[in-house]
Amino acid sequence: MVSEMADPQNDFEEAEIQAWFDEEEPEVDRSTFPSDSAQTIAEKYARSQLRVVRETKDYTLDYLRHALRPGQELINVSPSYQRRLRWTRKKRSLLIESFLLNIPIPAIFLFESDYNEYEVIDGRQRLDAIREFLANNYALIGLEFWQELNGQRFNDLPSVLQRGLLRRSLSAVVLLAETRKAEEDDIDVRTVLFDRLNTGGEKLNPQELRNALYSGPFNSMLIRLARSTPFTTAWNIPPYQPNEEEEISLELANNTLYRTMADAELVLRFFAIRDAIQNNKRGSLRRILDRHMKEHAFDTPSQVEILEKEYLKLLESLVRAFDNKPFWLPNSSRPSRPLYDALMVALSTRPEVDLVKDKPAIKARLDHALSNSSQYDILVGRGNTMDAIHDRVELAAAILTGRTADDRGA
Repeated sequence: MVSEMADPQNDFEEAEIQAWFDEEEPEVDRSTFPSDSAQTIAEKYARSQLRVVRETKDYTLDYLRHALRPGQELINVSPSYQRRLRWTRKKRSLLIESFLLNIPIPAIFLFESDYNEYEVIDGRQRLDAIREFLANNYALIGLEFWQELNGQRFNDLPSVLQRGLLRRSLSAVVLLAETRKAEEDDIDVRTVLFDRLNTGGEKLNPQELRNALYSGPFNSMLIRLARSTPFTTAWNIPPYQPNEEEEISLELANNTLYRTMADAELVLRFFAIRDAIQNNKRGSLRRILDRHMKEHAFDTPSQVEILEKEYLKLLESLVRAFDNKPFWLPNSSRPSRPLYDALMVALSTRPEVDLVKDKPAIKARLDHALSNSSQYDILVGRGNTMDAIHDRVELAAAILTGRTADDRGA
């Protein structure tokens, strides 16, 4: 298998990914809602108030240098709920230049998880840029006013600039939410804070929220698989680079699947859909995905390792068999999510299929199905219900095995 560089022209649009997330949840039947009486509304208002204590603090960069020391952090800059997007070194450098120019920086939001211990809700990129620069871990680039400082690290700066920088401050809004168990119809304060306050009030998408609520080995596996070579090849995502945990390329930062964590949800879809089909689980797709994340949040590393190896084996086989484009439709410049669901789940339930030996016949059967309007609609139609997905997987299994593919949709 040859890994190809991603073509930005074949990337998904932001609106398309949002449509993916929207399709997971069925339309709400308002006829089932309780009446909008004044008493009902008043009760809901009283029950839904978030009991949050808020205070504002100013932290000097000198304090933050100590509060963010690795292994001794008073502020956790990488809680599991943070978005994946990372700043480029130029953007980090311009933040440092803003401090040097004494330009006001927007306040960060912190959540006090324990006494004098904080988690970052909004501001992770700013804190990370500050920590790494003060630790002498990167050189400044792209400065506009202090161009003579380009190429210099913190320890290279004149002492007057070092002292001035350490005296600058960053405002923080600290939220101290009352800890309480959320009742069935009540609001989990911490969840709402993570969901609504991140990036200045922009609501987390479903996968970002799952990433926030269900951290652990299983969630880490989803993210790891989404950066594996077979996955980035199949989905036209820039390949993994060894240093990307510290700094990612502009190409990767701009990739819509990566930026929205839709890539991690694609991995989750395989495990959740297969489980739902095998165990006849019902409900909206979003509920099925949420439930699967919750059920596997505490999987052990050894359990996760088995799942990871299985997924990679399946995906590698499909990537090889379909010449690096296993889920691409004829005359299409991008992979198809429904076809991905169908082929991955079907192959996992048909261990007798030999993709290498039967490659020509399987490709011919798939091409035939995609040229048949009825079968095309089953394989890649807009239906995103579990019934539609079940039919999709059955047809894909028939295509892989060659048993009943010609009879479906006739």
